[in-house]
Amino acid sequence: AGASRPVQQRLEHNDIHRVVEKVPGVYIRGEDGFGLRPNIGIRGANSDRSAKVTLLEDGIPLAPAPYAAPAAYYFPMATRMTAVEIFKGAAATQYGPQTVAGAINLMTRDVPTETTWEIDLAGGMRTTGRIHAFVGDGNRSRGWLVEGVHLQTAGFKELDTGGPTGFNRTELMAKGRMAAGDAHRLGLKLGYSRELSNETYTGLTPSDFEETPYRRYAATALGQMDWNRTQAEASWAVTPSTDLNIRTVAYHHWMERSWFKLNRFGSGIDAHGLLQQDPQTGQGAVYMGILRGEENTTSADQALFIGTNDRRFHSYGAQTSLRWVGRMGDVRHTLNSGVRLHGDHVIRDHTEEGHDMTNGRLVRNDTEMVTTLDSVATAYALSAHVHEDLRWKMLHLLPGLRTEIIRTERIDKGTPALDPITRTILLPGVGGMVDLTPSWSVFGGSYRGFSPVPPGEEEDVQPEKSWNHEAGTRVAFADLQVDFVGFLNEYSNLTGQCTMSSGCNNDDLGAQYNGGQARVRGLEGSLKHVFLLPGAFSMPLQGSYTYTEGQFRTSFSSSFPQFGDVTAGDYLPYVPKQQAYGRLTVAHTLFDLGVGVAYRSEMLDVAGQYPASDLDIPELVLIDGGVRVMPVERVTVYATGTNLANKAAITAWRPLGARPVAPRQVMVGVEVRSR
Repeated sequence: AGASRPVQQRLEHNDIHRVVEKVPGVYIRGEDGFGLRPNIGIRGANSDRSAKVTLLEDGIPLAPAPYAAPAAYYFPMATRMTAVEIFKGAAATQYGPQTVAGAINLMTRDVPTETTWEIDLAGGMRTTGRIHAFVGDGNRSRGWLVEGVHLQTAGFKELDTGGPTGFNRTELMAKGRMAAGDAHRLGLKLGYSRELSNETYTGLTPSDFEETPYRRYAATALGQMDWNRTQAEASWAVTPSTDLNIRTVAYHHWMERSWFKLNRFGSGIDAHGLLQQDPQTGQGAVYMGILRGEENTTSADQALFIGTNDRRFHSYGAQTSLRWVGRMGDVRHTLNSGVRLHGDHVIRDHTEEGHDMTNGRLVRNDTEMVTTLDSVATAYALSAHVHEDLRWKMLHLLPGLRTEIIRTERIDKGTPALDPITRTILLPGVGGMVDLTPSWSVFGGSYRGFSPVPPGEEEDVQPEKSWNHEAGTRVAFADLQVDFVGFLNEYSNLTGQCTMSSGCNNDDLGAQYNGGQARVRGLEGSLKHVFLLPGAFSMPLQGSYTYTEGQFRTSFSSSFPQFGDVTAGDYLPYVPKQQAYGRLTVAHTLFDLGVGVAYRSEMLDVAGQYPASDLDIPELVLIDGGVRVMPVERVTVYATGTNLANKAAITAWRPLGARPVAPRQVMVGVEVRSR
């Protein structure tokens, strides 16, 4: 289940983290405070850059390079989405390539069948502004839609040098459809996205965070991400009968990004360790003084190297899906199957330039610019799946199978290239459900989880694999829904993939690190209920809870920053034991008022044992709220607030140093629509 459109409209979230945190079994790791580059995990899977989750937009892979480099450096704006679907359990076999966790499908607005338009203007604290508008027209045989969103803010961090820390981001989408006879429908979807954000990977020391949690060091003054992305998709849907639907989509996505940011000191000192240790004396204190702009660079070891991580991503392919509803005697069935041919490439061109800290400012020194990484990673994949829903009386049987055939290659300039490698894997799954009464059912299932090996690894390197199991019950009345699920994921080989956001350096980017056997088990519960009050009033209640234990079952030593020296029984990093969300709304035909509370228990920054230390991530409680008033027909005035208690807390230690949760943010807006 996911976040539906009415909830999205009521809360007006810009940050996808705030949308998915309401769903049990979904974990987030904050970074920039805006959700520009989300870190989302499901049922214990590593949340770094959402790389272990299959990310889709309208059923099409959206990651810049889903096989060659799945890290989500691009993610669509939540404001533009009408719904979010989250798939867990045996249903995950329908989506890939990542199946260890599940899939998230972001749904965009359909082309209308009549004239429709809407404009939404909002402004808030720290010069934050948003405009969202769409217009479309159509009938049964044809139609069109144009939609755009622009969001900008001055940011909440304060640079020692007084520079910008905000961002501006724009997304445009156009859709068209046309019927070709009674059984055929053609569609076209085009998109363009752009972001310019003054962001950095470098956080704070514990003492600096305690004193000024929204500070940014002088050494990060040049940090800036600049990217643009184009999207083109053409579809052909065939409906020969009411029982059969076939849809084919050809897609092409291109993205260019350049991130200019602080990489390292000339000495190669471990920046993550330096920030966590917070040295007050000795050479470490000198390095910290340079980061803060309080000390001048006096040697080559103290030089600051600013790197431009220039990457170009190319993702393209075609997929066909089939849905057939039929009956065989007393057995009804719904068959979903599909095949996808996909290719993606990532070109990495990383360079570094030396700078000195001089009187609190970064000054380019006389060292030559050097190339730290020049590589091309390629992946081609043929995938297919079949998923059946067999129904006989009160019994549902849901078998499924997915196969992935993946050919990968990586060429690093100046290094002998390995031969292309082809890997094939079968991913079976089966689920079952019994409808004990029309409103009460029990269900369970098991499936094979998989995360592919990145390009450039040796042929004997194994992919991440697991067996995932779940069992639960669901009660659903007209105004009440309760779900309770237990899950168990047994990893035969848990892996970590190096990105700069996980704390790796240029030399290891894209490399896979094996973590051996691991077990993730937990409980999920959710509740939705609507209390009917006198008059035109109602009180919707929403709640969710997740308990998780994720532990390694083998001992090993790893240079992957989030593993380190692991002893069997150590807990996985960035997987909280407990998290919960609750929201209560008072609703009327003319207004609604709601308050929500999100809770997350402490987390580990590196594999280890609880209780967490001061160098881990403390528990967090965030309060949000919103009010919407409909003074006249077709007009809504609203105000929303996040982190209303203005909690200043560490939300992560990655990539480098303490990262703060965003402070209180209040937005006020007006929405005018055609109907």
